Parts: sequence; structure tokens; C-alpha cells
Amino acid sequence: MSDDRAWLEKAAATENEWVRARILKQDPPAEGSLLKIAERGRDMAARALGEQHAAYAVALQNLGLYYETIENNPAQANALFAQARAVLGGNDLPLAEGFYWLGIFHTQVSRDLTRAQPPLAEALAIRRRALGSDDLEVAQTMIALADATDQTTTVQPAIALLEDALKIQRSKLAADDQAIRDTENQLVLLQALARAYTEDDAR
Repeated sequence: MSDDRAWLEKAAATENEWVRARILKQDPPAEGSLLKIAERGRDMAARALGEQHAAYAVALQNLGLYYETIENNPAQANALFAQARAVLGGNDLPLAEGFYWLGIFHTQVSRDLTRAQPPLAEALAIRRRALGSDDLEVAQTMIALADATDQTTTVQPAIALLEDALKIQRSKLAADDQAIRDTENQLVLLQALARAYTEDDAR
């Protein structure tokens, strides 16, 4: 790979990360609207690297994030997500990060768990395929999906996700790592909630 090509790819990746962060923070920059910067990122990636490059797929995904989070237009967002997937032809690891953060947005900002679960589930599926079942990014995504799981009637799906995430963390991290303690504490709380549901059902 030439130095120029490597520089262009690095610049495109930096631009895509910046655009995604601005959109998900709903923070338009001084130089233009969020739509304008998303469109600019897409056009720059296409011109510099071509419409078959991963950077272009991520730029399309960013435009989808704009329509999902700013315009509240899931249909347009999903059309753009489909275009991004088509560019990558199944090698869709570059899209996992965007779907992960979209799920976090819906969990923490819009507070819409119904809309949080699909992108997190997709991010999890992508990372499992590409990284293997014991990767820390897989565990991170499991924990996020557990947070997005409706816990008002049953907590068993969330408990299962946390148990799997904890196994990965314990195999990869030091025993006293804060991430392990956080997951253990979250799991204890959900297990207590599950016992409360069981006791209520028994009455």
C-alpha cells in the first residue's frame, strides 16, 4: 500500500469517527449542519477511496445514523444501512462500532429499548463472526445488549448475556480488573431481581 493510500485511509477513518461522534452527541459543528458533515464525509470517502471501500460504507452508515437519531426516520436510515452492508459484502466488521454506538444512544439518550436492541444485536453478531466468541469487544457488546433488554417482566435474557460476558472477561482480564467487578455487580443486581420476580409469581 502506498503512503498516499495509507494516509487517505487514516484521514477517512478519522473523519468518519468525528462525524459519528457529532451525530450521536447531536452536536453540529460551526462549519455546517450535521446532515452537511455526514454528506461531506460520504462524498470525501467516495472521491478519495472509491465506493467499494470500507470507509465509504462507514460514511454511508453515518448518514444512516443521522436519519435515525436526528430526523427520526428509521426507514431512510435502514436503507442507508443496507447500502453500507452491500458495499462490504459480508465483511461488515467496520460497521460494528457504529451499530454499537447507535444502540448505546437509544439506551441512554432516547431511552427507547425497542430501538436499541436491533443495532446492538447486529453489532454482537458481527463481532462474534469476525472476532470470535471470546473477544472483549464481544463481551462489551453483550453487556450493552443486557442493558437494553427489557427487565420489567423478566431478566433472564439479560442475566444470560452478563454471564457470558463475565466468562470472557475472566479469561482475558486480571481477576481484580474493574470491568469484571462492574459486570459481577450488575449480575448480582439482576439475579436479585429475578428472585423477586420468582417470589411474586409464587404468591
